[in-house]
Amino acid sequence: MRNIFRLSVWGMLILLAVCQLSAQTDNEIINDELDAMTVLQVADKVTISYIDVDSKGNPIQRSNIFTIRPDGTIFHELLGAVSLANMTIAEAEEVLKEKFSQFFNQPRVALSVLEKTNIKVILYGEVSRVGVFPIKPNTRVAEFIIENGGTTPEADLARITVSRSDGGKVVFDMEKYLFTSEPVNNVILKDKDKIIVPRFKVQEKYGRLSKNYVLQYGNVLEITINEMALMETNPAQSESYVIDSEGNIFHRLFGLVHLGGITVDKSQEVLAEMAKRYFREPIVSVDVLELSSRNVFIFGSVLRPGIYPIEGNIQLAEFLANIGGLKDEADLRKIIITRRQGRPVEFNLEDFLFKRDDSKNVFLEDGDRVIVQKRQRGFFVRLSEKLQPFSIIFQVITTGLTLYLIFNR
Repeated sequence: MRNIFRLSVWGMLILLAVCQLSAQTDNEIINDELDAMTVLQVADKVTISYIDVDSKGNPIQRSNIFTIRPDGTIFHELLGAVSLANMTIAEAEEVLKEKFSQFFNQPRVALSVLEKTNIKVILYGEVSRVGVFPIKPNTRVAEFIIENGGTTPEADLARITVSRSDGGKVVFDMEKYLFTSEPVNNVILKDKDKIIVPRFKVQEKYGRLSKNYVLQYGNVLEITINEMALMETNPAQSESYVIDSEGNIFHRLFGLVHLGGITVDKSQEVLAEMAKRYFREPIVSVDVLELSSRNVFIFGSVLRPGIYPIEGNIQLAEFLANIGGLKDEADLRKIIITRRQGRPVEFNLEDFLFKRDDSKNVFLEDGDRVIVQKRQRGFFVRLSEKLQPFSIIFQVITTGLTLYLIFNR
């Protein structure tokens, strides 16, 4: 019984050892595969081992250490100059085997990396972190940018430039890389590469490339309406408008115009048709200046309360005029702006209009809440309004009595 027990224990130990050896072998295979994918760079130190024969015909293993030179080659005593830079280890071994086959029937070659060169790159432009970064070998530009904080909202992802130390340039379309399966220049970064992420130019992109862009909330439009006969001699000035949350702009000539959800091309047709009321042969141009904007909330005695996007530097009085104006009941003397941080700001529109007092015509900020209150009326005004229905009835009665007396005479 004891012998059987001992045999079973030994069996379990042997099985465990075999499993452990198998796991180690699997890990080694995985590591070997990863190592084989390593890309060799200039200044890397590598060991090249191969089987040679001595003077008596006995096989011996020879190993040499090489540093990859600036031209991407090593100089081997038997093979001469061999180009290895920008190859994976597996690719380099195949090249070496082919070279050694001139001297051996079935050459066996092994290449390993002793020391990788220290790679540093510069990141600049519309990114979260500008600076000089040390990177691991075989790092690609997309992964590098993402790992170091990504880009700002103003970045032009389609025109990221990798400037090489040798004067070459690579343009990388990160937008295409992220959202499509099309091949792009997601290149492996090299030492002293400069990665520049430029600012996105909306007008250039949408004005030049396509009139099929669909207009939406927050877009800032540049609209120009010309009389065809006067375009060259007296061209009109362009005007900027912002599409509100309902898809409308408030045009100075046409009033409320719904443009959200239609293309830039279609919006030109809509405005051209409206312009025929004022122009003989109108020529309308619409360009998208900005895709999105900051928001301002407006409440109270205004014709169109709601949330409005703003772009650039716009002051309160101009903003109120652009959204369509105030109701008759609005108190022009005390318009309130409340801000996320800071005390409320009071603005007297009457002083601004009639006394030309611009001191409180503040620039609006993101998140501002503009409150236009109703006009406060005095006691006698409110009393007269309440008595007004009775005065009308009294007038009707007295008028009737007067007519009755006249006809009865």
